[in-house]
Amino acid sequence: MKLRIAIIILCIVLMLMVTSVIDSFNHNKTDIPEKADVIITPENKDIYPQSTEFAMELGIPEDVIIEEYEATSTYTNAVESFKIMDEHSFDSALVVTSDYHLKRSKLIYDRVSDGQYDLKYIAALSEDGEKWNERSYSDRIWFSEFYKLWGYRLGLYNFIDEPDTE
Repeated sequence: MKLRIAIIILCIVLMLMVTSVIDSFNHNKTDIPEKADVIITPENKDIYPQSTEFAMELGIPEDVIIEEYEATSTYTNAVESFKIMDEHSFDSALVVTSDYHLKRSKLIYDRVSDGQYDLKYIAALSEDGEKWNERSYSDRIWFSEFYKLWGYRLGLYNFIDEPDTE
């Protein structure tokens, strides 16, 4: 009897692990863009100048671009972005990020916003149009997002990366 229960538990654990790995390959479920108050690009602070330059190349005036330099992670970027949205009375946003970062961004932005904002998530491909899984280093992207996503699912950002409470 004990062996049967152990086998059942082992099978359940294995099914959860396999499901988790299979799910980890699906990062880029994107929404259809629609009109919003603001566009958020949660990226590393070293990438913000590129995003700003690209936005201006697309015809977005520099005086309507709001840059945020306090974030150190996707979690703090969500917190800081919502502070800015509150300051400007914005109710909706398009969250545009890399295709491999989209699932984690959606998880944390939805969790932090708690339904307060109308958010749509848009996957952006690389400059040359490649999807994350078409890149030569896709294995590193997958592994990095796999463990980060599980860290976010388990709420570890609450212990690792706390935003300033000013």
